[in-house]
Amino acid sequence: MNEKKNWALKGVFYECCRVEDGHCALWFGRDLPRACANMATYQITEGHIQNVDMKGVVVMQHQEGMGPKVADMAKGVAEGAAYISDNVNDEQRGVLEPFLKTALGIRPWKKALGIKVVKIDIQEENGTYHITMPFGEQKMSLTVGGDNKNPMRLENPRSPIFSNVRFCNTETWRFYDYGKNLEFHNTSGVIADFVF
Repeated sequence: MNEKKNWALKGVFYECCRVEDGHCALWFGRDLPRACANMATYQITEGHIQNVDMKGVVVMQHQEGMGPKVADMAKGVAEGAAYISDNVNDEQRGVLEPFLKTALGIRPWKKALGIKVVKIDIQEENGTYHITMPFGEQKMSLTVGGDNKNPMRLENPRSPIFSNVRFCNTETWRFYDYGKNLEFHNTSGVIADFVF
């Protein structure tokens, strides 16, 4: 959150983690039983960093060592890696890469594994979102409420940057880079709007 706050971004946030028994306790201000890992995608629909337009850029992040206590989150996460969509230009990349290590991660990485430019694809069909890139994927389906129509939502989330938070079942998420080979099924997930 440096750069004299010369940035503003809006878009859609897709997150999944390895919590398998219900939804992630951190969304409810509760501690986790153990440190967690996640994969998050930021689909930027409008905004800028240092007056450079970021519309249309997509960022995926993998982070490990989140929590386990809510209070630990302010201290950062153990490590993170980021992937920028290949439609990024040199000017955008020049301001985005340093920003990823600070503000967009919401919490800083203690160890940065790396940042790569890759093809990122987001597909949606009947409430199921499939996000792929060469080193991982997220496949998430909105959890429908009791009316069998509208997604279950979290009102008044703890973080003011998120709104319209909708719960998902993450059918699959995988990450295989930097010597890691992680694969999870039927875990916690959310899709939300974000405004930084």
